[in-house]
Amino acid sequence: MIQPRGEPRPDEPEPSRRSLWRPILVVVAGVLVTALVAAGVTLGILQLQSRTNPQQVNLRSGVTIYEESAIIGVAAKAKPAVVSVVTQDQPGIARGSGYMVTTDGYIVTAVSVISGASKMTVLVTGDSRLHDAHLVDYDCQTGIAVLKIDQVSGLPTLAFADPNALVEGQVVVAVGGPLDGSAVTPGYVSSLHRTTTLGDSLHGVEISDTIVTTASIGSTTAGGPLLNVASQVVGVAMQAQGSTSSSGFGLNVADIQDDVQQILSTGQVVVSSLGATTTDLSQQAAAIRGLPEGSQVVTIDKAGPADTAGLQPGDVVTQLDDVKLDAAHPLRLLLRSRFHPNQRVTVTYSRSGTSTQVQLTLAGVHPTCG
Repeated sequence: MIQPRGEPRPDEPEPSRRSLWRPILVVVAGVLVTALVAAGVTLGILQLQSRTNPQQVNLRSGVTIYEESAIIGVAAKAKPAVVSVVTQDQPGIARGSGYMVTTDGYIVTAVSVISGASKMTVLVTGDSRLHDAHLVDYDCQTGIAVLKIDQVSGLPTLAFADPNALVEGQVVVAVGGPLDGSAVTPGYVSSLHRTTTLGDSLHGVEISDTIVTTASIGSTTAGGPLLNVASQVVGVAMQAQGSTSSSGFGLNVADIQDDVQQILSTGQVVVSSLGATTTDLSQQAAAIRGLPEGSQVVTIDKAGPADTAGLQPGDVVTQLDDVKLDAAHPLRLLLRSRFHPNQRVTVTYSRSGTSTQVQLTLAGVHPTCG
């Protein structure tokens, strides 16, 4: 007999309840396993992202460190070498920072920190004594000063960075002296080769080729080191001009290094000079005024090299020998780093749209503050 489709045969046992649920359980188990695997992969990705999301800093090829740990490391290495500089003058007491450049007490700071001071006292990290300091020499045109404290030895120091390695966007750290808790202020290089005019007692002094940074630098940190993540000095930290500004700037190591080395070697700064005061013209400022980029003559020293060669106020110096003047190679920097007193040079300048060349012998002078 043929049984109707779907009806069980009389001798066939009825399926058990367990056998009916078995396929369903297999499907559910498969879904759960898939979900668990997906969740595990997602969790792994999130954990990997949580480890890699923090900013990283590349020190050199194949070496990467986290930005936060780099800043902590910079501060730990720099603090022992950073000092507080307390000055006394007629209005009262002021303070700034500096850093040790030799183990026997030579200190680099900014001219603005010690300007007008009748007495200078230095506080060294980890030393309860107050050290009287004296000025060795300074250069107002680069904004740098070197002090000396006596009867010390074996002090920690900081070294200069490669002046050609600094780039916009780079992480920098400003470190202040111990008097105000050795303040640590990280930031970024926002621009390079800026011209800045110092205020207060040094108003009117123009500093070429400064570093602009997002680090907010206060008066007590000014004069201290501005460091890269390798704890090398890329500049001297300076307070921003204007009460509303939230950024700071730095005296570029490219400008100050030669000054510092000369002071340490001879006790004074002597730089080559055209015998004229000048002001830098950036490419943008020059274009607005219809002039070439370079350094414009403001005044001429009577019987000086520029006067003897026939230069006049208003002339724009555009080149010394084969070196063209621009934002990265301002006249003040070139006269310190590439030329020396009594050197014969060819000066290219522009007057009324005409370019002319003259030869002159550079003088040797101590930089003035105005």
